[in-house]
Amino acid sequence: MNEPVTIVGAGPAGIAAAIVLRRHGIPVRIFEKYPDVGYRLSGDFQGLENWSTEPDVVELLKGMGIGINFLCVPYYSGSVHVSGMDAVKVASGRPIFYLVRRGAVPGSLDTGLREQAMALGAEFVFNHRVNDFPDMSIVGTGPTAADIIAVGMTFTTTGEDMAVAVFDDEIALRGYAYLLVHRGFGTMASVLYGDFHREKESFARMSEFFRGKTAIDIRDEKRFAGYGTFFLRNSQILRKGLYVGESAGFQDYLWGFGMRYALLSGFLAARSIMEGVDYDLLWKRELKPMLETSLVNRFLVERFGGAGYRYLARKLSSSDPCEFLRRHYNHSFGKHLLLPIAKRAFRNRTRLHNMALRRDP
Repeated sequence: MNEPVTIVGAGPAGIAAAIVLRRHGIPVRIFEKYPDVGYRLSGDFQGLENWSTEPDVVELLKGMGIGINFLCVPYYSGSVHVSGMDAVKVASGRPIFYLVRRGAVPGSLDTGLREQAMALGAEFVFNHRVNDFPDMSIVGTGPTAADIIAVGMTFTTTGEDMAVAVFDDEIALRGYAYLLVHRGFGTMASVLYGDFHREKESFARMSEFFRGKTAIDIRDEKRFAGYGTFFLRNSQILRKGLYVGESAGFQDYLWGFGMRYALLSGFLAARSIMEGVDYDLLWKRELKPMLETSLVNRFLVERFGGAGYRYLARKLSSSDPCEFLRRHYNHSFGKHLLLPIAKRAFRNRTRLHNMALRRDP
């Protein structure tokens, strides 16, 4: 293959595809509309989940050809706060998640992936928007709509390392809030799945909660906001492109732990090109069950509300959280039966949300 494979978007999915292709000697050219990778992100901490599969996610990445040259800290424990009950401690014998940093900052996942791709000879073209692309292109242009929003802050602190999650509709409607601290740097955010116009109120309540419950000192506060996209469609081969990451709707709709989905989809798109295998066949086998299960999980959490949160907290604290979550993140016969109901609820919610947006001046 003489002509480089075109990759549109230098997010984790697109760069993962570039790394895999370059490791097999295939030239790639990555187009990014911003001046650098991770440009729309804020240097905040996020979690790379480690519960949905038995093999450790770091080993899975290495198996794809993706090395760990970025901040990637295992967290084995944390605390969970749920409205109506005392806080509980959660601990596992294996990492529950790996803390990573996102954005155009040293040591982030984004800059680490860029450095790996460049070391392998990938060509980056920044500040360039692609309107048309050739056959066999990979498209990873990120989220297209706001199905999930996050409002938060990064900060410095003298507080100890910690991971705290909060399930309380007064702080994050149908979502959750989190606090992550590592070596004097922290991130807190409220993740909303509805009533997006309440983001300022949610931010204020989240900040008050964490300051009060953890007594953490906060300095150099920098606020940020972000959003995520989730959807299901039958084919991800559109307009000559193989769609990956959130441009394909690949997201964990329960809690928004979508980095694994993005990286895996980039790997699968690269395999499709290298091996001449139908991309739709690959992602439906590897990703579709997880996507459908995340939709059912979201439907169940919203249906049971506070009682569901309290059940979740008790189970996470009384058993190994990775084992418990793995069971609930994987496909089952019961969730297969609930899937049509969850899909219908999601379609209705999307329609109502779009109607509200059109009414909003």
